[in-house]
Amino acid sequence: MSAPEASIVIATYNRPDSLLRILGEIEKQTVAADRFEVVVVDDGSKEEVAPRLGAFANRLALTVKRQQNGGAAAARQHGAEIARGTLLVFVDDDMVLPPEFLESHLSRHLGPTAKKNVVMGRLRADQKLADMPLFERFYALMLDRIAGEVQAGTFDLRGPSLYTGNLSLRRDLFFAAGGFDTSFGQIEDAELGVRLEKLGASFILSEEAYTVHASDHTSRDRWFARTVKDGKFWTRLSRKHPEAVHANPWRHLTAVNPLSRPVLALVVALPKLALPMAKTAFAASQAADSLGLGRIAVAGTTLVYGIQYFQGVRSETGSLGDVFREYRAFRKGVKELQNAESAHHASLMEAVRADHAMLAKTQGKYGGKDGSSRSLAADAVNNIGFQLLILYRVMRAFRESGQGLAAKFCSRLLRHLYGSDIHWDATFEPGVVVVHGFGMAISGEAYVSEGCILFQHVTLGRGNHADTKKAGAPRLERDVHVGVGATLIGPIVVGTRTKIMPGCTLTHDVPPNTVVTSPEPELRARKAAPPEVKTH
Repeated sequence: MSAPEASIVIATYNRPDSLLRILGEIEKQTVAADRFEVVVVDDGSKEEVAPRLGAFANRLALTVKRQQNGGAAAARQHGAEIARGTLLVFVDDDMVLPPEFLESHLSRHLGPTAKKNVVMGRLRADQKLADMPLFERFYALMLDRIAGEVQAGTFDLRGPSLYTGNLSLRRDLFFAAGGFDTSFGQIEDAELGVRLEKLGASFILSEEAYTVHASDHTSRDRWFARTVKDGKFWTRLSRKHPEAVHANPWRHLTAVNPLSRPVLALVVALPKLALPMAKTAFAASQAADSLGLGRIAVAGTTLVYGIQYFQGVRSETGSLGDVFREYRAFRKGVKELQNAESAHHASLMEAVRADHAMLAKTQGKYGGKDGSSRSLAADAVNNIGFQLLILYRVMRAFRESGQGLAAKFCSRLLRHLYGSDIHWDATFEPGVVVVHGFGMAISGEAYVSEGCILFQHVTLGRGNHADTKKAGAPRLERDVHVGVGATLIGPIVVGTRTKIMPGCTLTHDVPPNTVVTSPEPELRARKAAPPEVKTH
C-alpha cells in the first residue's frame, strides 16, 4: 500500500465534541480522501474517544491510538511516528478548518526547493472575540500583530516562533531534527523550531492555510499557571540551546516598554510579589476593559503576562546570584555576535568590501575616471546608493544574529532616509551596486546576484508568473542592469548580462544577453493656442 501524500495528526484530550466537529471538516476538504490519512492520538482522555469515531472509519483513512496521559508533545510525537504520509500536518483539536485547509498546505511543499519548508497556517481568532476572556483576546491580538508584521517584513519568522496548532513539514525533515522533545511540558514546538532552524529550514506563514481558533474559556488562575510555565520552559530551552540568543528569555527584559522594566525586575528580585502584583494588574485591566478602554486593558494584560513569565524564569533559574550569572551570559552572547571577531561581523565586512569593489569598477567604466581612487570610507559618506547598501547589510547581519529590534530599526531607517522598502529577507549577493537608491521596493523573496546594478525607483515585487502562475519574486542572474523606474513582478528569471532600460515592466523570464526596452513615447504637436482676446 503506497504512502499517502499527507498525514493530518491530531492530539486530543477531553474534547470529544470538538474532535467530532474537526473530523467532519476534514471530510469536506477539497483534497481527495485517498490522498491523505488522519491520525488521532487520545492523550488519556477521561472518556475514550475511539468508540465515538466509528462513523468516520469508512469515509476517512483514520487511525486512532490511545496512550496514557503524557502531554501534548508526547501525543504529537506518537502520532508522527504512526503517520505514513510524506507530509506531516499538525492541527489542534479546537481549530476550525476551512475546506481549502489541506490543499493550501500541500501547495506550499511543491518543488525541489520546498523540501525544507516549515509552514505555519495563520491562526485567526474566533469571530466572537469580544466574548473571550481578556487574556485570550490578548493572545489573539498578539498573533494578529505578529502576522501583520510578518506581512510587512518587520518581523523575522524564525525557529522560536514555531507553533503546532496549524503546522506542516515533511516527515523526513521532522525526524532529521529529532522530533519533539517530550521532556518539555510546554513550548515543545518552539524548541523543535530552534533545531529546525539549525538544519536550514525556511519558516513560512500562510494566510491561505488558516484555521480559526475557538475560545476554550479557560480560567484566570489556569492562565496564570500556564504563563509561569512558559517562563520556566523558555529558560530550559535557552540552556539547551545557549547559542540561540534570539530564544533567550532575558531578551524580553530589554525589549519591553521601559515603564514595565522596573516591575519585571522587581519580580525577578522578589518572586513572592509576583502573584499579588499580577492579580492587582489584571483586576485593573478588567476594570479598564469594562469601561471600553480596550487598548489600556490589553496593555495591562501584557504586563500581567510579563510578571508571571518572569516569575517562571526566576523559579527555573534559581537564586538571585544565578539570575545575574545567566543575564550576564545573555549579554555576553549578544556582544559576541556584535564584535569584530564574530562570523556575522566578518561576513558583513566582506560583503561591504565586495560592494565597494564593484562600485569602484563601475565608476571606472562609466564615470570616466579611476573608480578605485576613492576610499571605502569616502564613498560611504558621499555615495547615497552605497550608504543604502551598507545599511541593508547591517540590517541583514542583525537579523541573522537574532537582534530583531536592531534589524527593525535599520528597516525603518531605510524607509525614512531613502524612501526605500527593502525586505530583510531579500538577498543581495556581495558585489552589487545601487545607484541613488531612492524609492526602491524589494520583496523578501527577491534575489540579486553579484555584478548587478540597480537604479532608483526599481521594484522587484512578489506576484504571479505570467506563464506558470507560480507566486514569488524576481531572480536577477549575474551582471544584470535594471534602469530607473523598472518594475519586475513575480518569480521571473532575468538572464546574465541583461540590460533592462528605464520604465520597463516585466512579468516574463528574460534570456541572457538581452536588452529590454519599453515602447518609445509618442510625440505629437499640441493644438495651436487660441488667439489672445484683448479687452479694453
